[in-house]
Amino acid sequence: MRMGRPTKRRRDAKQQTQTQTAKPKFASPTLVVGQISPDVVSSILGPALTDLAVQSVEDYADAVLNYEHANQFAAAGKGEEEVVEVEMDLDGNIQQQQVEDAPMPPSSQRLFSSQLDIENLTELLTSTSQHFSTSTNSWKVHANAAKFERLLDEKYGRFRPFIESHPNVEIFIKNVQRKYAMGAFSPFRKSGPPVGKTTSIMLLFMMHRNGVRMDALLLAATFFLVGLQPWALVGLVIIGKWEMDRRKRKRIGGMSKKIATVEAYYASALGDDDNLSEEEEIKAKYALLDTPVGTKFNPADLSLRDEEYDVIVLGSGPDTLYVGALLARAGKKLVVLSPSDDVSGCVTMGDKNSSVLGKNIPFDVHGMNVTQLSRQQELLAPALCTSTDTQGGIRFSRIGSNLDGYAHSILSVPGLGTDNTSAECIPVVLNATGSLASLAEYCSTCLGDGFPGVDLDGKDNGNSNSLSYLKACNQINAGSADYYLSKLYNAKESNSYQEASIRTASTFLNKCLPLNTHVRSLMAAIGMMNENLCPDKTSMAAHVTNICAMTSEEGLSYPVGGPRAICHALTSVIEQCGGRVVAGVSLQELLFEKLDEKKETKKAEGEGSDPLKGPKPKCKGIRLQNGMEIKVSKDGGSVISMLGFIPTFLNLLPAETRTAHGVPPGLPAISERRPLMKIMLGLKGSKADLNLTGADWYRLPNASLPYDEMDQATGQIRFGTIGVDAGGDDQTTEGEVTEETETTSMGRRGKQSKTATPAIGKKITRRCKFQTGESWMKVSFPSAKDPSWHDRYGSISTCVVTVEACDDFVRAFDTKPQIYSILKGAGNSTSGEMARLMDRVMKDLVQTFPQLEDNIICSQIYGPARSGLTHCPARFAIKGNRPETSYPGLFVGGADLTVGDSFSASIVGGWMA
Repeated sequence: MRMGRPTKRRRDAKQQTQTQTAKPKFASPTLVVGQISPDVVSSILGPALTDLAVQSVEDYADAVLNYEHANQFAAAGKGEEEVVEVEMDLDGNIQQQQVEDAPMPPSSQRLFSSQLDIENLTELLTSTSQHFSTSTNSWKVHANAAKFERLLDEKYGRFRPFIESHPNVEIFIKNVQRKYAMGAFSPFRKSGPPVGKTTSIMLLFMMHRNGVRMDALLLAATFFLVGLQPWALVGLVIIGKWEMDRRKRKRIGGMSKKIATVEAYYASALGDDDNLSEEEEIKAKYALLDTPVGTKFNPADLSLRDEEYDVIVLGSGPDTLYVGALLARAGKKLVVLSPSDDVSGCVTMGDKNSSVLGKNIPFDVHGMNVTQLSRQQELLAPALCTSTDTQGGIRFSRIGSNLDGYAHSILSVPGLGTDNTSAECIPVVLNATGSLASLAEYCSTCLGDGFPGVDLDGKDNGNSNSLSYLKACNQINAGSADYYLSKLYNAKESNSYQEASIRTASTFLNKCLPLNTHVRSLMAAIGMMNENLCPDKTSMAAHVTNICAMTSEEGLSYPVGGPRAICHALTSVIEQCGGRVVAGVSLQELLFEKLDEKKETKKAEGEGSDPLKGPKPKCKGIRLQNGMEIKVSKDGGSVISMLGFIPTFLNLLPAETRTAHGVPPGLPAISERRPLMKIMLGLKGSKADLNLTGADWYRLPNASLPYDEMDQATGQIRFGTIGVDAGGDDQTTEGEVTEETETTSMGRRGKQSKTATPAIGKKITRRCKFQTGESWMKVSFPSAKDPSWHDRYGSISTCVVTVEACDDFVRAFDTKPQIYSILKGAGNSTSGEMARLMDRVMKDLVQTFPQLEDNIICSQIYGPARSGLTHCPARFAIKGNRPETSYPGLFVGGADLTVGDSFSASIVGGWMA
């Protein structure tokens, strides 16, 4: 140490001193600096409570002394006079009151009032301090035990006894809670998405291009982009499936919780007699089938006018009654109004012919051939099922027999299988045996197509173009169900079927079958048998649907008992559920509510200047020809027309309503099919006697053999036109009028004058005439398809010949839409045109079926009959071809929504409505 200089202090010396001498801000009186006493009771609580007790005792002593002094003062002043205060009221009365100044004793209800209380408190604090400051700390054990019991009660409640008896459950729960807290059960991956964003987007784009469904695409996006756990994806799929099933089970509108149980349609015919023999039951059923379907309309019956219905169904046939049966079983009060005398669509001959043939013999003029029976039975079951039978007693029989391979159709295509240009051909028989393979083998054997080979693994290794074409049609038709379901809602997605519906069949035929004209002609014939329409005017959707139906392994079926059996069953369901079926009703026009002028003006301004886009009036019922009005209920009532688009919007829609509010979008672009004539023939002899077939016979000039030509300049093949122009419309061409300018329904195959020279200003109208051996014709034997026919009518058979109505009976109008007008008196069977048509048809029929000669006992023409829309691409392309129309409360159903002129299509169209 140096002299004269103080010792340096270290920087942390002062800090160390302050740290050693520092005292907490709130410290107990017994606290030693640097030490913390664990005895909180003796160090903190004890002194504080003792001071409070002493202060309380002192206060009590002061109060007692004051009370004693007050008593002494009161005793000293007792000898003096009492002080009396006098009060006088308003009436002068004197009220005397005595003032009492007696002292009040202090309250003895104190916590601490004597030294004994202080000593007891001190002993209590001492014992408490000793209890909590013992070395064993036994009190903590009891406290923890009490806390554990309380936590068990709060955590498990009523399940505590079960947890105590099964401790492993508690351990499992704790493990689950710990893993949940660590994020083990998070729906998202900890490490993020499994692949990068770029790769994920590429994968999703490839899946979209390959036609993956949107719901699967969304699940893939959540997995690749969001990083969702696999178990979370499975959970989403289960939830989505459960939600879809729940929506399917959801009741529609006022549908009751339980569907009404009905009895079989023949139960009323059998009565309550349980002792009937089997023969008597069969006779009773057959007697029911002899009666027309529906109740004959009585103009004097005002119950139709006085009641309000939930639904009014207009039309006839199985599709109309099918709609009515479904709605009736759903709890709707409805009425079916049919313009036909027989709601089943069957026609009986007049009294003159009935006396020869037999009374009430039905003719199936519409054709009840059922394709793909298994699907149709699934659709029919909800409407027909009874307490004992899912099909309501209706049975179907396959057309044909095992010997002919269940043949159902015979096609006669001009030029098919021959090398000449005449109308001769080799008929093609379509059957259900072998389906696609048998047809491909026929094309290979008879038409020069490649052979459909199959290797040991069952794979196709042949070069059959026809088999490849048929398989392609089946692939396109696989999307038909989604396409028709999309008409029920505004679906923006499209599939191959929808894309094919707006294209013509000829384009597809020429691209897929460019080398063999015979195969091309055959496929065109199968694709459009029920209408005289060339492939260059036929929609590809109708083409592939018909091909898949005609080449199905199920073949075609026919209801046992004919159309009346299934229609009687559906009518019985409607009537048992409280509905009505009325036949022979003459419809005049639809009824509509008047729009509120203020609302109409306001909405029209919002829609723009086009009044057709404004609000539409609600359909409220139908007016009959006799002036009777049948209305639906105001709350949710609707009218369903199964008559088709043309009769509904051009015949039943009032002219002023159509002018003011228009028709469904796209309707002016479509065309009506040429009406048909049905020639009904009664035959003497059974199916076996006349060697009749259940297969329908078709002559199809619309699929006649094309003639390809080689372009000498380019060396490419110029495809010929399949089929010929039907000449059905009133087409006009420039030229000179000659004797042979009137062509037949064969169109370009008709004769033309070689000396005809062009002449400006002169027009030639090409008329449609039925020509023997050339025109489109269909021949069917309904009695040969029904197994119960012989037991019901014996040696009597029926034949229905269908041809197109000539220009002598109908007239085409080049309007929008293109329609046909039935000429006045066209249905008169005594007219000369009818007689000439009958002669030509009978001559053609006997040439094709010579066994019918001398066995025709009566004949009658039914028609002209409208047959819906033509199967052009515009029919499938327009937006208005859907059940829900632009008019609220008005719906359209039937075959116009699908592929027309078939039982299956009409049932699907009825289900959609």
